[in-house]
Amino acid sequence: MTRLVMLEIGGLGFVRSLRPNPKKLRGDVCVVVVDELNKALWFWMGSGVQYDKRRTAKAKAEQISLEGQRIGDELIGRGFSLIELDQDGLENPTTANNYNNLIALLDAPMEITTIANPKGTLIIGQLQGSAPQTRPVSTATPVASEPTPAGAPVQPTVTAPSKRPTKLDMEAALMAVLRVHQQVHIEYRGKEDTEEIIIEGVDGLTHKMKRRKGKLTFKWDPKTPKELKDLVALELKRTAG
Repeated sequence: MTRLVMLEIGGLGFVRSLRPNPKKLRGDVCVVVVDELNKALWFWMGSGVQYDKRRTAKAKAEQISLEGQRIGDELIGRGFSLIELDQDGLENPTTANNYNNLIALLDAPMEITTIANPKGTLIIGQLQGSAPQTRPVSTATPVASEPTPAGAPVQPTVTAPSKRPTKLDMEAALMAVLRVHQQVHIEYRGKEDTEEIIIEGVDGLTHKMKRRKGKLTFKWDPKTPKELKDLVALELKRTAG
């Protein structure tokens, strides 16, 4: 297939579909281009994007590479190689080559199709004629996993898979929550082999994080969005890795 899909990743990890265009690779955004020709995810990080947003966007890009991104009825990007393009690193020959390949793809003639769906709008660029010859060099090797079926219930508990749990994985999970809730009230309780952190956000959501005998669990606020749960799970997996 010769389709391109451009997705902007917001500060909370949410995505929106954009019309594929090289001018969208600005210094203040994080963008993923789903390239079905090369089975690649081109992940652009603008030089003006703050550190916290970069981390959130990178976690989301890695999640798309592993599980795919569902927009409307389409699941895109699952199992594709992740190609990182940091605007601050364009002097690197590999990064520069990958960047030029992406620009060639986005500059190529394409037919734009917009699929409107109550679950999300998907904008697709269908490359016309002979596709540009590109040889992306992967900066990560994804391992595909089974996607979560649409409508499947989300487990309310996330357990750190670390063999030797430390306070670091609790801190990683806490940071994942804090990146979404910029202003929070935190209450810490600890005794013997049990630690508990209660996080109350300005949006009224309250989450509880507890470690007991090395096992880390979450008790989510019932209104917690799935995107936040996925982000925390990704942070825990990264820490345990």
